[in-house]
Amino acid sequence: MRNPTEPSHRSAIRSIAILTVTRCPEWGARFASEHYAFQRETKRSDIIEGIAKSIPADGTLICKARPGKHHHLRKAMAGIPFPPSDLQLIQRLRGDLDIVPIECRETALNETAAAYAIRRAGPGSSTMAKARRAADEAQVLWLTFLASCCRDSDRTSLGSAFLAWRAIEQARPLPF
Repeated sequence: MRNPTEPSHRSAIRSIAILTVTRCPEWGARFASEHYAFQRETKRSDIIEGIAKSIPADGTLICKARPGKHHHLRKAMAGIPFPPSDLQLIQRLRGDLDIVPIECRETALNETAAAYAIRRAGPGSSTMAKARRAADEAQVLWLTFLASCCRDSDRTSLGSAFLAWRAIEQARPLPF
């Protein structure tokens, strides 16, 4: 989650969430969630390095694809170089990763969230509200990937395992 948008020279990564899904024969799947918030002053390179270290070897990184912006096209046509995206920097650090950008409508993400009773930040939400929901957003994105890109048998087994994991996570007492 950025504030404001990524291509802006003033942009800052404000929050990241990583849902790690590891398939294993004895349990079907293991899930882990990481969620971090950052100050505006936190260096982008430090955050990107942390993300790269968090992803298991030979993993697949699923991320939300950003729609193209018209001003980028104008800059490209004028010969103005683009700074590397976050994903390009992660790929440079971790050549072993398969990066899969998922481009989908917000309505599709809302439908997935509703099907699994996951709350999302609304379109007019503040940066802080969006940052608070980043872990839920990562789960919705993975579930959308699961529904649209995976075999029926995987959808059933991984979806069921996810629901069990989420129920356990929600039942845990708050840490304070």
